[in-house]
Amino acid sequence: MKILKPTNRGWKLSGLILVVSASLSACSDSDTDKNEVEAELIVLQEGQSPSDVIGGGNPPEEQQPDEDIVITDNPEISGQPLFNNPENSQQVLSGFEFCCGQYNTYAEHGFESVTGDFDKLDGGWWGADVAGVIGERVFSSFGDGFDSSDQALGWIGFSAVGTMDSPSFEISERFINFLVGGGANGVSESNTTAVALVVDDEIVLQASGDDTAMSMRWVSWDLADYLGMTAKIRFIDHHPDDKSDTALPYLLADEFRISDEAAALPEASSQLLTSVNISVEPEVEGISAFRRVSDPGQNIAGFEFCCGQFNTYANHDFLATGEMVKLDGGWWAADIVNHQGERIFSSRGDGFSADGTGLGWIGDEATGTLSTPPFEITHKFLNFLVGGGTNDFSSDNATAVVLRVNGKIVRQGVGNGLESQLDWYTWDVSALQGQTAVLEVIDQHEGEDDGSLAFVMLDEVRLADFAAVEPNKLDLVSMPEGHDVSLPLVMADPNPYFRDGEFYIYYLIDTAFHDWYLTKTSDLQQASFPQRVLEATGDTNTQDQWTGSGSVVEDAEGQTHIFFTGHNADFNPVEATMHAVATDNTLTNFTKIPEDTFTGSNGYSDFDFRDPKVFWNEETNNYWMLITTRFEGQAAIGLYTSDNLITWAAQDPLFVMNTPLNLEVPDWIDFGDNQFMVFSDQNDGERDIKYLHQTSAGWELGNYASLDGKFYYAGRTASSEDATLMFGWIPHKITRTNAGVGTFGGDLAIHQLHQTSSGELAVMIPHSYKTEFAEAISTDIQQQEGSVSGVAPISLMSSSGFTLDTVSEKNRLSMTVRSEASGGRFGLYFPTEGEGEQVARLEFDTNSNKASFYFGDTPPTGGASVTPTPALEGEPLFVRAEAPEQNIAGFEFCCGQHGTLSGHEFTNVTGDFVKLDGGWWGGDVANNVGERVFSSFGDGFEEDGTALGWIGFGATGSADSPSFEITKPYINFLIGGGSNPFDSANATAVVLLVNGEVVRSQSGVDAEKTADDKFRMEWATWDVSDLIGQTAVIRLIDQHSDDGTDTALPYLLADQFRAADLPAVSDGEEVSSGSLDAQVAVPMELTSDVKLDVWLDPEAGLGTVYINDFRALSFRLYDLDQRPIGVYTREHNISIVDLQRFTKNP
Repeated sequence: MKILKPTNRGWKLSGLILVVSASLSACSDSDTDKNEVEAELIVLQEGQSPSDVIGGGNPPEEQQPDEDIVITDNPEISGQPLFNNPENSQQVLSGFEFCCGQYNTYAEHGFESVTGDFDKLDGGWWGADVAGVIGERVFSSFGDGFDSSDQALGWIGFSAVGTMDSPSFEISERFINFLVGGGANGVSESNTTAVALVVDDEIVLQASGDDTAMSMRWVSWDLADYLGMTAKIRFIDHHPDDKSDTALPYLLADEFRISDEAAALPEASSQLLTSVNISVEPEVEGISAFRRVSDPGQNIAGFEFCCGQFNTYANHDFLATGEMVKLDGGWWAADIVNHQGERIFSSRGDGFSADGTGLGWIGDEATGTLSTPPFEITHKFLNFLVGGGTNDFSSDNATAVVLRVNGKIVRQGVGNGLESQLDWYTWDVSALQGQTAVLEVIDQHEGEDDGSLAFVMLDEVRLADFAAVEPNKLDLVSMPEGHDVSLPLVMADPNPYFRDGEFYIYYLIDTAFHDWYLTKTSDLQQASFPQRVLEATGDTNTQDQWTGSGSVVEDAEGQTHIFFTGHNADFNPVEATMHAVATDNTLTNFTKIPEDTFTGSNGYSDFDFRDPKVFWNEETNNYWMLITTRFEGQAAIGLYTSDNLITWAAQDPLFVMNTPLNLEVPDWIDFGDNQFMVFSDQNDGERDIKYLHQTSAGWELGNYASLDGKFYYAGRTASSEDATLMFGWIPHKITRTNAGVGTFGGDLAIHQLHQTSSGELAVMIPHSYKTEFAEAISTDIQQQEGSVSGVAPISLMSSSGFTLDTVSEKNRLSMTVRSEASGGRFGLYFPTEGEGEQVARLEFDTNSNKASFYFGDTPPTGGASVTPTPALEGEPLFVRAEAPEQNIAGFEFCCGQHGTLSGHEFTNVTGDFVKLDGGWWGGDVANNVGERVFSSFGDGFEEDGTALGWIGFGATGSADSPSFEITKPYINFLIGGGSNPFDSANATAVVLLVNGEVVRSQSGVDAEKTADDKFRMEWATWDVSDLIGQTAVIRLIDQHSDDGTDTALPYLLADQFRAADLPAVSDGEEVSSGSLDAQVAVPMELTSDVKLDVWLDPEAGLGTVYINDFRALSFRLYDLDQRPIGVYTREHNISIVDLQRFTKNP
């Protein structure tokens, strides 16, 4: 037996304080009016606050040393067992020496409120492998179990979670002694693994293990304050073994006894809340909880910023969802009582739409969340001002503030119910010190009257060692579920990694400096709360001022690495590959290794050197790194190799293209018998994801190389045991309206990849979407046009269609479309009654084998024969024999000075055209393609090298292209300038010559410059189907000397001569500019059936159609939740077979 004294837990001042006392008198004519005030002058030391020396007038009562505590040498027999079976008082349960009742054994032995997996436990678990065990059995949260049909499960496993209460007992002695082991997380921490004393339905004391595997230690609770009361022991395991922290994910306990002796000195950690000192000035107490990386001095924790319009919070390092993205920063708080500074957060404050339209208050109906930048908990308390609604975070109409650690909610608070006042709120975070947290504001109140205010206000979030007010135990949150968020998330480039049954989606945020975040998912629908794993510095003096895309790889020793891009436009190099390693098994904490940084060498660019994809290559037995870069001026997928992930050697590029922009986020896909590469094509007009396959000639673009349209980008893959998934993003539009254009970053979208029987890379709807969304719903026709009949199949005559119900939740459709006609156009459509909105269509043109997403009633193809993308249709009409890859038919060459056209194999160059310096920079042309165009007045040089600048509108001449064979039925090209035909005196024309004869000609239309002073060109088409097989040349003619003899424009512009299967213009109808959002080429044959799977996410405003399990077409439709979906056909009769629609399983 030992006798020990308990440790004081009181508050104590330290440090030197200079105090000067004085008696101050104020006199009047009468001595009776004389007042005296006793005062002290206190000089604060550096780092002290008034609370340090004043204590707020409310210091806690110090716990005086109690009488000596007797420590027993034999706790296993000291006192009495704590609880028995209420149905059999002779059966002692507090040593867990019972078992084998199969399912629900604990409840059958008098334990109460058994939740989660604990009902599976088969009683006490055989404890031979547990250090410290008393008797044969212990309580184990992972022990042997049975399901509800009494089928044996063996260990239910470390992922098991649950709670249960012991039979009640009277506290008759001062101490409860017991053994506890397992995880160290207490009731006030995330992933709780603890036992707790419950009195009057309130947890008053707690204890946890110490993270020593399979071991228990004695713990004692001092019950002096609870003698004579009735209590229970609560067993809690809220750790799902999700690798969100490094604590052991289970609870062990044994031998609960009540005694007048302690087994060990009671621990201060048994208290849920620490001792409290109330601050005199909480508004200046401690430090601001979080900061802005690019401006640490800005008080963003006090919301003292504004006026950035849409996305202001995101641009200040917050993460915003819903309508919080509209908020214009901190809200002017002059009318709010107790505000600090000038501004506060208000979830209904001033906002802007994405197009810059001011909204004023976004209003009570606004909903969404706002998460602060991550911060380390460095003090005992988190103080903040809060006001507004009082619905807690679990309410459907939540107006709450929560604290998350490891992505999980550990504290919660609500407003004060006041519309124009803030009050101080305090969380005790002493148990969380040293951990990283975010504070999340939640407003899910849409403004309906439920007795609570429909908004949240927040201000001055500070970490301090003095509390602003007394913390409340009810603010502690411990729960095994309810922490996740719904997918999709807004993001930029995802970099997925598969581990232990989960996809770890590392991704760049699409704002600020593009920090790396992580969310984890197993079902592709729900995911862990995003956590930051790599922070960009925001510092112009570091390589990683910005972070860019990269990859995650595990080495042979199990160490996890991130290779990522460091970008700094003020640095040399601008881009470099950087390295970080995981510091624990959560894969959320990484340490950067600056000395491993390297950039392009051996012909590779150091300006474009990004998106490293690292993997172990089984064939070459080393690590490969694919890099987005340029090699000797060409766009390239570069290759570096390493044996140790530290030293990298440059190899020849795997693939190059002669394009002005790059081949981004390359990836390697290995199906065992076949390998592919994919990349995101950055080039204008080509912006989509393409795949490469390996041939005897090297890596080449595959057939139907684009896997999706331009509304799917930055796709990278990860493979589970069952599937290879591609994670990319569907871009938001700049204005967040259907009429806008795509921008950087958007919503996560996921495809499943596979290879066809012929060895092509193909795309299909993820199998998990089918299994998770298998609840069939109605496919009853709501409206129809034309002739629609039947049910299974549904028959549509030409020019007919029908619609189904509007569904506002995630759903999927599947169907097969067939016809006796081999060609034709049919589609899916989304009608609308919204003001200013147009019908949206997914149209499948089996004549051109293209699927298109567009707005309007008129197809972007203007009929079956017009291409919506003439700049991409077909191939360049003529080439330079010396450099076939150079796009001279698009005039993408320059700077050879005098004679440049001849130097690029143009012939019969006459007049001033010999002076032209190649293609003219097209920045002053409204609708140029690429960088350069042909201009008869462009930049030139004399033969002696004298630069002329523009040779001017008075220049005249002609030039013939290299000869070519006519192989396709159409020649498309852009033309602008004067309207005089080729055979007039002042000709400005393009002609097609066959055997020296003019067989086609085209001139401009005298189109004046645009409002922003840019020249114009328009598409033109020649039908040359009758000339296929002939050899021809294009002649460019400008014989207009600008002499004023007519009013026609005195110059010629031309660009992009292409041989094509489809015309750019037909019957005078031009391409409907701007109506086409996305397009993908895919082989379709109606007589052989066209299989469609459609994924719709109305809340996110996006969708994807999967065609023949081969290609996908993703699209953005912001008001999808308000539109029905329908099916239509144009020229031919079709049948819809096996039409089905599904929502998420209940």
